[in-house]
Amino acid sequence: MGESMSQALIMLLGGFIVVFCVLILLIVIVTIYGKIVSSVQNSLQQKKEEKLKAETAAAKTTETKTVIESAVENDEDNGEIPGEIIAVIAAAVDAVYGSKPHRVRSVKRSHKRSAWGRAGVAENTRPF
Repeated sequence: MGESMSQALIMLLGGFIVVFCVLILLIVIVTIYGKIVSSVQNSLQQKKEEKLKAETAAAKTTETKTVIESAVENDEDNGEIPGEIIAVIAAAVDAVYGSKPHRVRSVKRSHKRSAWGRAGVAENTRPF
C-alpha cells in the first residue's frame, strides 16, 4: 500500500506540473498575440490619423481664409458686429466641429434676454 500511495502522489504531482506548465504557456501565447494585434492596430490607426490630419489641414486653411476674408469684406453688412469678431466666431466653430462638415451662414447679435437673464449674466460675469 505504501508503494501504490507513493506512485499516486508522483502521478498527482506530475499532473499538476503538466497542467501549470500548459497554463503558463497559454498565458505567454495570449500575451504575445495581444501585443502583436495591438501594435498592428496602432500602426493602422496612426496611418489613418496622419492621412486625416493632412486632408483636414489643407481643407481648414482654405475654408478659414475664405471665411475670414468674406467676414472682413462684409463688415458693413453685419451692422454693429465687426468682421474680426465674425472671423473669431467662425474659427471657434471650426475648432469645435473639426473634421465634420460645417458652415457659419450668419452671425446676429441676440437681444432677447429677459430681466432675469440679464441679471444672471451680470451676476455670473462680474469680477471677484
